[in-house]
Amino acid sequence: MSNNNLNVHSIESFATLEGVGIRFALFLQGCPYRCVYCHNPDTWYGGGRGSIVTIDEVFTKMSHYKGFYKNGGGLTVTGGEPLLHASKIIELFRRVREELGLTNTIDTSCAVMPDCIDELLAYTDLVIIDLKFHNNADYDKFAKGSLDNTIAMLDKTLEKGVNVWVRTVVVPDINDTTDDMDKYINIINKYPHISKYELLGYHSMGEFKYAELGIKYALEGVEQLQPSKLKALQQYVNERRI
Repeated sequence: MSNNNLNVHSIESFATLEGVGIRFALFLQGCPYRCVYCHNPDTWYGGGRGSIVTIDEVFTKMSHYKGFYKNGGGLTVTGGEPLLHASKIIELFRRVREELGLTNTIDTSCAVMPDCIDELLAYTDLVIIDLKFHNNADYDKFAKGSLDNTIAMLDKTLEKGVNVWVRTVVVPDINDTTDDMDKYINIINKYPHISKYELLGYHSMGEFKYAELGIKYALEGVEQLQPSKLKALQQYVNERRI
């Protein structure tokens, strides 16, 4: 693939959940993690999946909506795992900041630490980090991933002075107790640059995609987290943040 090409899963021109303000959300293909609750398994693979779109095309499309991204809005690159495409995102982020005067956000599971991370963070205003589990055993069991990767990214963003939001998906009978929350908070409270910690309730809205892809859904039969419990757990962690 050319250095000017991105493997794009989808684009949302008026996203409101992907960072500050109204945002142009670019969903990229490819992710090495296999989270049991993932609602976008169609982003796992690269290859022939997705659409090949040039950086110029993305920038031009975003420029058409520039007026809507005022007041802190801008570009969010997510996935899949956007850091698989870090070297290409740098050029896009540079142009968004310098030519459009808008903000850049990365929404990442921290599955990889690219060699060019310092340069990328120099053009990044916010990193949204998915803190999946509070120990390596659960990361391996439920995501085929590693907590160490997330800690490394938290350390790097602290070093570079980049604002961070952290999100955790709460799944019934996996990580939904106050004891779990205490362990998450022990991690969060080590990093003063984390300006927001948000819990997200598990849902099964993406389950149909697994059937379409011929992949077994690991959480079949698990009920969605009740909103009342999510609210109580969010209040619990809020009260314990430093």
